[in-house]
Amino acid sequence: MTINELHEDLTDAYSVSNLNTISLTLINLFRSQQYTVLQKISEIISDFVIVKIADDGKGFSKLMMLYHPDRVGYHIKEINRLKEQNDFNGLLAYSHILKLERIEEITSSLKSYEDIDYSPVYEWDLNEEGFTIINVNEPPDPVRSKTHTDLVGYTFYDAIKIREYGDPDVEYPPFYLEEIEELELSSSDVNDLDGVQFCIHAKTIDVSDNRISDLSPLIGLDDLEELNLSDNQVGIIDELSYLKRLKNLLLSNNYINDISPLFELKNLEYVELSGNNVDIEQINQLTETGVTVEFE
Repeated sequence: MTINELHEDLTDAYSVSNLNTISLTLINLFRSQQYTVLQKISEIISDFVIVKIADDGKGFSKLMMLYHPDRVGYHIKEINRLKEQNDFNGLLAYSHILKLERIEEITSSLKSYEDIDYSPVYEWDLNEEGFTIINVNEPPDPVRSKTHTDLVGYTFYDAIKIREYGDPDVEYPPFYLEEIEELELSSSDVNDLDGVQFCIHAKTIDVSDNRISDLSPLIGLDDLEELNLSDNQVGIIDELSYLKRLKNLLLSNNYINDISPLFELKNLEYVELSGNNVDIEQINQLTETGVTVEFE
């Protein structure tokens, strides 16, 4: 298969209608406690992405986020970027969705795996229209950083609970985060932003001095105006182009060499980029748009 053929297949697969079909199927399996079937589905895609589903359904949120229809724009943009960079292996990592093109048939063939005697420890608010998914009691486990280190750290969601209650296992429904406008989690050993997507009304977020590399959970935070990501492990900042109200952005001491996504932010006023390997031409280009740029 050529890179052009793979790109075309993935573009077709990451359609809203296909993601709707996959998401609804997964939701129905979870609601009917078909956890073994979900485990088999995670095995089917394991050559491309690892998602562990426990016997009680824990881990479903990570599987669901792979195929959430709200993220179709992000996926298509990333697929196009990988194609332009001629990154076949990068595109191949997205190919897990091709394994689920006939998910309804796959599910039917797996229904012989019956799940019995499981108590629903984790309660979900499932609104199939729009696919609002809130796992009230599932505390995300500490995860391993995606780059540069093997040290165990915390998800954003766990770090919030530790900051508030000193315990990552405390019950803390994610919808509590929806009305918070300012969040500060600097120096909190965060290496995964999972959970920040619930902060839909946040205007200021400070997650400086952590080990964050993946910014995709920030997509959808439409009210965000100030973001501090200084002293992390950020390399790619494409996701920041979705934060249309962003005014102040701190990105010092990361691994950034391309700031072109920032050119799309019409409300941007100030950017701190010290300690990154950014081409001076891009710095000048951003400055010419009226943005104040600090760069050494």
